Amino acid sequence: MTFKADANLADLVEICMLPALKENLDQLRLEPEHFGNYRAHLKAHLPILYDLLQSTEDTWLNGADPAQKQLRANLVLLLCELTAVKDILELEIRDKFVLDNANKLLNKLSQRLDSDVQAQIIKYYEEKLHKDCWKRQLGATHGFIRYLECQYSASDASMSTNMMTFTLAVGLNVRECYEILYKELGVRIFLLMLTHNDATKLQDLNIHGVIYDDVFRDTYNMDGHTLEGKKAVWNCLCLCLDHFTLMDRFVWNQCDDMLERLLHIITLSSGAETSICLLPFITKLCYHFSINRNEIETKLADDLTQSEALTECREVCMALNSYTSYRWAKSILQMLVLETEKLLQGIEICCSMLLEMLRCYLVCILPIPLQVIRMHLHEFFYKFPSSLMESLAVHSFEPRITMLVRQFIYTFVFQLKNGSYTNLPDDLQKFLIAFESLKLMN
Repeated sequence: MTFKADANLADLVEICMLPALKENLDQLRLEPEHFGNYRAHLKAHLPILYDLLQSTEDTWLNGADPAQKQLRANLVLLLCELTAVKDILELEIRDKFVLDNANKLLNKLSQRLDSDVQAQIIKYYEEKLHKDCWKRQLGATHGFIRYLECQYSASDASMSTNMMTFTLAVGLNVRECYEILYKELGVRIFLLMLTHNDATKLQDLNIHGVIYDDVFRDTYNMDGHTLEGKKAVWNCLCLCLDHFTLMDRFVWNQCDDMLERLLHIITLSSGAETSICLLPFITKLCYHFSINRNEIETKLADDLTQSEALTECREVCMALNSYTSYRWAKSILQMLVLETEKLLQGIEICCSMLLEMLRCYLVCILPIPLQVIRMHLHEFFYKFPSSLMESLAVHSFEPRITMLVRQFIYTFVFQLKNGSYTNLPDDLQKFLIAFESLKLMN
């Protein structure tokens, strides 16, 4: 590469970086139109940059002198910004070729990052993302998580202790912003840390404990979160539970706290989408500590409208040896009854709700002995099946809904016939007779 080409590339990379804000993010309300000049700049200069990169690829990709290594580092920083562009205040580059090209180049570069180049990249982020600076550096803020994805999601690489503590600090810092976007961005950073790092190192540093305490606060005000954001919060909290290795009262309390918040959020939400998104986490927490957890997870993912799949899933759930749901059975049954009103919102919503409710019942209620849960089942059996019949009528006996309702009825019959009573009490026998008659429904 000639000195002139080298200089041109370095200049082009620099002028394509997202400029720093003149004020902190907290002091102004940014809109996509504020980046009009930047978009025009990219439109004019990116094609030139791509042409120059293509014509000199071998040199800048493999060059070993310090200037070329710095150029590789700067290219990674730019490409991380460009491929995170959807997150930067809804900034869009409408030319799909631009993003496709950026992703291809970034993937190619990510495989050639030696320790010197990585050190320069981290030094850049350390300068731009410290506590007093990041709110003006949106490009670096959004680009950082893209860099983490490239470095750790697609490989077995694990963060060093210094990188881990720095990444944790960035995640905590961005979550202090009032904008929901940045609270969710911090959770994405935490998810990467919890998923793609050495578990022992995480636990020794108590990073999972710090993340849990910070993210759990989100569960008290989730109104502004997107559905994906809500799901990410609960995924993050569940991953934190995985890293608490001592099964003591502290961890059980955390599990109970999570269940309490989930039940509260679901029952107060008017939209079925939130319920469909969060019901699986109630199910997950109730089998989280079971020895056959992986087997339950596998069977729940099967098509439960099929008789054989339902039978196998029931057998696995009956072997569940976690007692979490015992403490929450009454609340879960009440929640399921309240949620039936959402079955009337539409066919697709009804199908999704019924499926998640069925999974929840199989895990949280079915394994509990009838003697323990008998009194709570009374009210549930009076109200829930009638709501199922109502949903069938409202949706004109749509075949998928009919099948899921039938699977619920089969589950009730199985539960009453295979309970721990030698002779089923009269009150439960009446329910069994009623459910047996419903099994004949077409």
